[in-house]
Amino acid sequence: MTYSNETSPRAVLFDLDDTLLDRHPAYEATFCIFYDRQPAINSSANWEDAMQFFWSLSPNGTTDAQKAALDIMNRWPSVELDPVRHEEWFFNTLASKASLLPGVSALLESLNDSGMPWGVVTNGKEFQITKLECSGLIEVVPFAIVSRLFGVDKPHPRIYLEAVRRLTLSFEGIDDLDPSDVLFIGDNPYTDITGAVNVGMKTAWIKVRDQYPSDAPEPDMMIDSVTDLREMLLGVKQ
Repeated sequence: MTYSNETSPRAVLFDLDDTLLDRHPAYEATFCIFYDRQPAINSSANWEDAMQFFWSLSPNGTTDAQKAALDIMNRWPSVELDPVRHEEWFFNTLASKASLLPGVSALLESLNDSGMPWGVVTNGKEFQITKLECSGLIEVVPFAIVSRLFGVDKPHPRIYLEAVRRLTLSFEGIDDLDPSDVLFIGDNPYTDITGAVNVGMKTAWIKVRDQYPSDAPEPDMMIDSVTDLREMLLGVKQ
């Protein structure tokens, strides 16, 4: 892929899960622990079937853990869960398993070396900070906005506009930054892409499914990984 100076972004924002972090193994490892601790489940369903159900609890890459607890108890009535405690356990365990997707560490280090303004905007609670710590991202990210700590979730426009403000505060020489100068990269069409499009940002969708949904705004690009944009962001050919 080649890009002109006119089309290349001046700054970039990343979602976290399934964009910078490899959510799949962390999610499976978390539910492997859960499965092993639940005789009512592991005695009545094999791991593959149980995991297929557990994945159904995470549509579009997001998980409402309290609702998931209720769905689990509905599927296996003899399982007893406190939804609030399950949510805390689930997200703490998931966060402890956080790891970067291949090539992400090198890309982010190169962004920092180049002076390209960037940051992270993620939905979630304080558990997202734990993910940043466990994955090592906390050492390199210029800033991260966690939605529930900030006050609104994506796709609310205020969180995107706050990210633009922080880009201008965190990096010198970009005081005239406009949302249209920013590329937002994420995997969720309904939060990441929709919210970024609505404030005028450029967008790149991480292809986590075969088809992009018809009821979400079209992204500017569809990519397999953030590393596909190395040339665009850094001027370095693959």
